[in-house]
Amino acid sequence: MRIAHGWTQAEAAQAWTRRWPDEPKTFKNISYWENWPSPTGHMPSLHVLDRLAQIYECDVADLLAGWGEHGGGRSSDGGTEPETLAWQVGNLDLHQLTRAIADWPHRLPGDQRRAQLLKLSTAAAVAAGRASARPPAALGRGPALHELTGPWASRYTYVSTGRGAELEGVHRIELRTAGGRLVGRSEPTETGTLELDLSTDGMLVTGGWTERTSPSGYYRGAVYHGIAQFVLDPTGRSMIGRWLGPDRRFEIDSGRWELHRAE
Repeated sequence: MRIAHGWTQAEAAQAWTRRWPDEPKTFKNISYWENWPSPTGHMPSLHVLDRLAQIYECDVADLLAGWGEHGGGRSSDGGTEPETLAWQVGNLDLHQLTRAIADWPHRLPGDQRRAQLLKLSTAAAVAAGRASARPPAALGRGPALHELTGPWASRYTYVSTGRGAELEGVHRIELRTAGGRLVGRSEPTETGTLELDLSTDGMLVTGGWTERTSPSGYYRGAVYHGIAQFVLDPTGRSMIGRWLGPDRRFEIDSGRWELHRAE
């Protein structure tokens, strides 16, 4: 469950301590619980299991599922996490493994199930690629270039030094392919237009942007250039990252940038 959140043992301990500062934990506590029932582990109490379930957003039963797999003909000293995973994959047939994986997203809202399974399959594909002799694409294999064409809703944040506030730039951009790249220009708005020239590498999208502000707007027809990098959602429905570029004082600024499929 910890790995499903993408946390290290230290990060899981930090999540615990943030919730219950009067009962702080360190990575050693997490390690002891995860190593049980080996001699180097400590058995978690029901109190501990309840709090871990709250942190990991699951049921207590989920933390104990498959615990019997530590017994049987295996040695009593417990196994490491990779050894346990290898045993599960090696001893479950395809039908059993598929049923076990499919059971997990049924606990989620219906509109999230497919996206979660696609994310899981993408992670497995990335791991398989890294295990092969051929170098994988960055972050695994992503959607084909033509699958990313069409209308996108763009939203980024930036700090206006003149107005002393963080603002948002919102555009609607039609992306198309050109010379093996994704290019597009936004529909004109009262603030101006935005142009993108992007390339894809697996789940990464990287490239340049140009913003031409409205002659009658606050920035009076200024032109800004910069670079951006995004990480694609496995479903190809969104990409989230950051932009980088100079402001009017020629200082390098940065901000969050999200693009989502427009209906």
